[in-house]
Amino acid sequence: MKYETLFIMVRVVVHTDHTSITGIVNEIETQSKLSLTDTANVNILETEILVSRVRNLKKINHGTQS
Repeated sequence: MKYETLFIMVRVVVHTDHTSITGIVNEIETQSKLSLTDTANVNILETEILVSRVRNLKKINHGTQS
């Protein structure tokens, strides 16, 4: 079996009681789990959050939604 490293970008939309984006990102990075399952020909060995990026920071900080 061949070993490869894949980079998969995931978009996550959340509803939260946090008042700051820092709290949201910190909680997701430290307490959430990303789950990928094995397939017939691929065994998932490890997953990890590599980068946290926030889009539309002004909308998030002001609590408005589109």
